[in-house]
Amino acid sequence: MHRHTNWKRPYIISEIHPQHSGEMRDAKAMILQSHMAGADAVKVQIYDTQKLHGNQIRSYVELTKDELAELKAYAEMLGIDFFGSVFNLDRVDWCEELGFTHYKIASRSVEDRELCEKIIGIGKPTIISLGMWDWESKGIPYQGDHLSYLYCVAQYPTFLEDVAMPNFSDSFFDGYSDHTLSVGACLYAISRGATILEKHFTLNKGRQRSTEKGHAGGMDFDELKQLRQLADDISWVRGFAES
Repeated sequence: MHRHTNWKRPYIISEIHPQHSGEMRDAKAMILQSHMAGADAVKVQIYDTQKLHGNQIRSYVELTKDELAELKAYAEMLGIDFFGSVFNLDRVDWCEELGFTHYKIASRSVEDRELCEKIIGIGKPTIISLGMWDWESKGIPYQGDHLSYLYCVAQYPTFLEDVAMPNFSDSFFDGYSDHTLSVGACLYAISRGATILEKHFTLNKGRQRSTEKGHAGGMDFDELKQLRQLADDISWVRGFAES
């Protein structure tokens, strides 16, 4: 047990979708590596390709309900949290039937009030990214003690010059969803009080495909391992200094 009660270990989410490229073997390898490197959770994207994108270009990375159940069971066997960004109403039903314990609402879905209200109305912990929401003038879009908000720049990858990192200790943001190269911006977010970090994970940073933009701005095993250690160290030092 840590001496200082205000020390809070950052919650790190490893986003493995769509970098798994539709291969269940790769998805499981990413879950295993994320767990071994110290992530608290792995996350996927759960959608109907035609409804979300209006075409079938990304159908090869779309997860079926059975695949979703298989990945969830594998993650639970390892002892790492598993959840997803849900984009369609019927996929919320899938998640409830499979016993998901928490949810993510992606930036592009924030203005879909029917979807968001259905997810939020379930009452389970829900993380919401605001990369496509004008939070500076509108504030937060939804209220609830079970909601956590992430600062995000919706560019893939994101340039450091476009990141205007908030002071998390003095804002409504709880954490940061990162799309920059490397993990420096994540560490900066932790130093400013972020308690949740989300970043894409990849097995191959050199892979380039228009439908898999998470590779370039993603982290590999070594970077995630480094992020885990340094994020914990920075957070502990902040807790010590503020005690």
